[in-house]
Amino acid sequence: MATASPAAGGPPVGLRPWNEADAPELAAMYGASRAVLALEEPWCTEEFFSAAGQRGRIRRCERDAAAAGMVITVRGAIAGHLSLDRIGADVLRSADLGYWVAPRWRRRGVATRAIDLAAEIAFDRLGLARLHATVATGNRASWRALERGGFERVGTLGGPRSGGAVRERRSAVEGDARHLYQLSAERWRDRRRAGGPARRDRRSAPGR
Repeated sequence: MATASPAAGGPPVGLRPWNEADAPELAAMYGASRAVLALEEPWCTEEFFSAAGQRGRIRRCERDAAAAGMVITVRGAIAGHLSLDRIGADVLRSADLGYWVAPRWRRRGVATRAIDLAAEIAFDRLGLARLHATVATGNRASWRALERGGFERVGTLGGPRSGGAVRERRSAVEGDARHLYQLSAERWRDRRRAGGPARRDRRSAPGR
């Protein structure tokens, strides 16, 4: 598992591949956040909030060679999920990044450190050259987390965006505009050499 040392006042964050044994804990986390998910992820069905539904979700991801699903952890407990979709599906050797952090862990630097860990996996382990991410223009906390992780805004897209095998994201408001962000391996390595947004424990990191 990749881990990030806590920022000042923040909790230690980990990122690892999910597995079927995580299904009950994922279901419980999402179940405790139903009201928030109803706004942020309106595609969630009743099945999504069950352990069986989460097992099915994990299996679908594992069958997709171009997707990697992971859980964000805080002190070992699941605090969110993160996905890489369409891995290496284009000539740019890129992937789409998606993430969701449980409300109780928001505004504590968890997303920022998880994003940095995901970049380490994408660039150092998977050999990708670029990461892309889209975020609703009104979700300032999310796009600020991307910017703290070194992502640069390259444009704004109008209309809803369908997600990949893992992310399955929808805008909270149909038609909501989204900022488009990207991070290159070169820029990420330059930031890491300069100190970067997070210091990591490099004893291990997950593969796909």
